Amino acid sequence: MKLTKMIRYWKGFFFLGILFGFSFFSCSEKIIFEEIISDELAKEIRYDSLIYGIHFGMTNKEFSEYCTDMNREKIFMPNQNGSTVRLNLQDGFGAPVHFDFFPDFENGGKITKINASLQFRDFSYYNKNYAIENLLIEAKKNFERGYGGNKFLEMPHENSLLKYQYVKIDGNRKIVLSPNFDGQLLNVVFEDLNPVH
Repeated sequence: MKLTKMIRYWKGFFFLGILFGFSFFSCSEKIIFEEIISDELAKEIRYDSLIYGIHFGMTNKEFSEYCTDMNREKIFMPNQNGSTVRLNLQDGFGAPVHFDFFPDFENGGKITKINASLQFRDFSYYNKNYAIENLLIEAKKNFERGYGGNKFLEMPHENSLLKYQYVKIDGNRKIVLSPNFDGQLLNVVFEDLNPVH
């Protein structure tokens, strides 16, 4: 009887130790992440460029006019349901990808955030070349080369069922690459950490 109680006691102690270890690890990562943001903002360098001429601070009207011009040139198209702007990309990817995006207009109707997604155009669960891991590797390489500056940092994913998301911070601009649960989409977020009023 005493042995059973001791085993239960140690199991509980072991479980609490693991729980404490995970929470300590996530807290320390959060502190490091906040320090990186603070250090980057302290540089007082602005990085406003985003996607093909779209930038932080662009108004709703400027964005609409710009997208209309890019649509005439057949660079920007609407996605299938017309809810986002679609850009078809090939360079730097092993297969053609759709890049769908649309801004959040805050801060007096100016772009402070863009929600986007990347997906292989001919995605299939049966083709390993279209695995989300491949898309993530290629996206990280392309974004680091295209935007320059700092590398992506591996951070715990917001969804506890997924392992990691990747964050790149340069001055005021934060870029997050976050695999979707279904394994098809790579969510991309561009965010201005210090919007100009």
